[in-house]
Amino acid sequence: MSNLQALQHIDATRQKELIDRREISSLELTRYYIEQIEKKNQNLNAVVYEMFDEALHQVKEGKIFDGPFSGMPFLIKDLNSIKGHPATSGSEMLQNFTPTQDDEIVRRFREAGLVFLGKTNTTEFGFLPTTEPTLFGPTRNPWNTTLSAGGSSGGAAAAVASGMIPFAHASDGGGSIRIPASACGLFGFKPSRGVLPYSMYMNHLSVNHAVTRSVRDSAGLLDVLKGGTSYELYPTLDQSSSFSSSLEKPTQKLRIAYSSDFGGQVEIDQDTRQALNQTVQLLRGLGHEVVEMDPPIDFSNFTKHFMNIWLAAGSVIIDHLGKASGEEPSEKNLEPLSFNVLKEGEKLTAFTYEESRVLIQLEVQKYLSMFREFDVLLSPVMNTTPKTLGSFQSDDIHSMHTTMMEYCSFTQIANVSGQPSMSVPLHWTDEGLPVGMQFTGQIGDDADLFKLASQLENAQPWFHQYKAL
Repeated sequence: MSNLQALQHIDATRQKELIDRREISSLELTRYYIEQIEKKNQNLNAVVYEMFDEALHQVKEGKIFDGPFSGMPFLIKDLNSIKGHPATSGSEMLQNFTPTQDDEIVRRFREAGLVFLGKTNTTEFGFLPTTEPTLFGPTRNPWNTTLSAGGSSGGAAAAVASGMIPFAHASDGGGSIRIPASACGLFGFKPSRGVLPYSMYMNHLSVNHAVTRSVRDSAGLLDVLKGGTSYELYPTLDQSSSFSSSLEKPTQKLRIAYSSDFGGQVEIDQDTRQALNQTVQLLRGLGHEVVEMDPPIDFSNFTKHFMNIWLAAGSVIIDHLGKASGEEPSEKNLEPLSFNVLKEGEKLTAFTYEESRVLIQLEVQKYLSMFREFDVLLSPVMNTTPKTLGSFQSDDIHSMHTTMMEYCSFTQIANVSGQPSMSVPLHWTDEGLPVGMQFTGQIGDDADLFKLASQLENAQPWFHQYKAL
C-alpha cells in the first residue's frame, strides 16, 4: 500500500481486508501503528507500556494465531494481565507486578490473531470515570487536551480516536466503555451479561469488550470473543448467531423510550440536551416510534446501594491484587481515594452488603418493567461534555461518588441489570466536542442494538469527524 496515511480513514475491518488481499502486510501495518504511537502518545499519554519489539518479532516470525483478525495491531487495557508483562492497574502498588499467564479475555484476543503493541492507561483499579492515575499521569482528550478522555478506559479511547491504533480493548463495570467512547467520539458497546465471561469481582457488574471507530469493528470483535467459560454464575446466552451478520439484516421499527433526567432526578447540560433532542428527531425520521418516558427507578436509592457494592468490591480487589503481587496495600503505595475505598470497604458489614445487593436488584426490577412496553431506552451517556482534567481530585469517597453520579448518571444501571448498552457518537458541539448517545436494550438483544447502531451510522456517519485529529 503506497499511502499508509489512508489507513486513518478506514476502519479495522477494512484494514484486515487489505491484509487478506495482500495490499498491505501485517508487518507494514504494525510498523505504521508503532510510528503513530511514537508520534502522538507524548501529547495524549494513552499508552503506558510498549511491546513494540515483541510485536515486530511475532509478525516477522509468523508467531501469531491464524484468527479472524490475524495480523491486526491492538492495545490491551492495563487492568488485565498479559503473560510476562507488567500489570499495574494504574497503581504504584503493582508497578513491579508481572503476571505469569494471560487473562481469559487476553487469551481470546490473542487467539483472534491480534498483535499486542502495548497497554493503555487507566485510572487506579478502574475506579473513576476519568483516567488520571498518579502512577502514569493523565490521559488527555484528543479533541481538547485540557479535558478528560473519560474512564476508566480513557487510554484506549484516546488511542483509537487519535489514530494510534484501529481499535482497542476496554472494560465496563459502571460505564467504563461507554463514558470514554462518548468523551472521545467512538462507538462503545457493553454486551449483555451472558455473552462474555463477567468478572468475578464487582458483583459480576464488569465486562470486557472494546472501543472502536465503526459499528462493524465492534460486532466483529464480539463474534470472536463471545462464549462463557466452564463455570459461569449466570447462564451463557445463545451464541449461535453472528453479530456481524446481523448488521446485514434490515432494522425493524422499534418502540423507543427516551429520558433526559430520570424525571427530574438528575441534570444535563445544554449541549447534551440538544444532542438528545436531535437524536429523537433522527430516530423518528428513520421510522421508529419514540416516546418520552422516565424509567421507574428511585435514582438516589439506586446510587446509595451501588456505592456500597462498589466499596465492598473495590476493597476486595485492592486486597487480592496486593496479595497476588506480594505488596501490602498502604497509604504509601495507593492513591488517597483508593486507600479510603479499601478501609471503608473493610468496615462494611455482611448485612449492609447483602441488603444493598437485594435492594438494588429490587430497584432494577422496577426499572426493567418499562421494557415490557419498549424495545430500547435512549438517554445521554454523560450528563455533560468532558470535564477539565483535575475535576476528580477529592479524596473523600462520598463527595467523589456524588461528583461521579452527577457526571455519568445514566451508565451504571445497565451493569446491574445486565442489559446491553452502547454509546453512539452522533453529535459534536460547536466547540468540536463529541457527545455520545446511550441506547440500552433488553437482555440478549445485542444483535438488535447492533442493527440499530448500524442504521444510525449509515444515516448520520461520524467517521469523517476523525479527520480533525
